[in-house]
Amino acid sequence: MNIQSKGLKTSLLAAAAVAALTLAGCTHGTSVQQQEQNAQTADTSSLEQSQPIPHFNYSQIRATAIDAETISANGTQTTSFFFQLGVQDPIFSCPSLGEPVANTAQLSNPEQIAPISGKYGGGATDLPQMDPNGIYAPSASSGTYVICINDTGGKYLQYWEGDVMTVTSAATWDRATHTLKVTGAPTAVIHTATNK
Repeated sequence: MNIQSKGLKTSLLAAAAVAALTLAGCTHGTSVQQQEQNAQTADTSSLEQSQPIPHFNYSQIRATAIDAETISANGTQTTSFFFQLGVQDPIFSCPSLGEPVANTAQLSNPEQIAPISGKYGGGATDLPQMDPNGIYAPSASSGTYVICINDTGGKYLQYWEGDVMTVTSAATWDRATHTLKVTGAPTAVIHTATNK
C-alpha cells in the first residue's frame, strides 16, 4: 500500500469516526429543552385536531370596525356630549360630524430613522419626528377634537380635555335620569349579518 492510499484510508476512517460520534450525540440524550418543545408540539397538534381554530364567513367585530372607520372618514352626522370628571351630566353637547379625534392622532409618521455612528461602526435608531405644524404630538393625552355644527349650520372645532361620547343620531341628555335619549333616526348604516 503506498503512502497516498494510507493517507486516504486514514482520512476516511477519521471521517467515519466523526460521523459516528455526531450521530451518537444526536440520538443519545435529547436535551430537556428539545423534550419540552416536542411535548408542546404534540399538545398543539392534538388541540388543533380536537378543537380547530374556527372559520367565520362573517365577523361582526370586523363589520363594527369598518362601520366606525366609515363614519369617521365620511363625516356622518352625529351628536357629541362633553363630560367633566366628577360631574354626572355633560357640560356641553353639540350636533357634530364624524367621530371624536384624539389629539394624539397624527397625519404623519411620529418617528424617523436617524443614522448613528460610533467608534466600532454605525447603525440607525428611531427618533421623534415633528408634525407638519412644527410641534411634536403628545404620546398620551385626554385631549379630543370634535367638529361641531352651530344653529346656522356653520362648522367649528371644539377641543376638550375630558371624555366625549358621540352617537350617530340626533340625541339629547335627560338630566332627570342622567341618560342619553336618541331623538332622531340613525344617520349611519350599521352592518350586521342580516344586512351585510
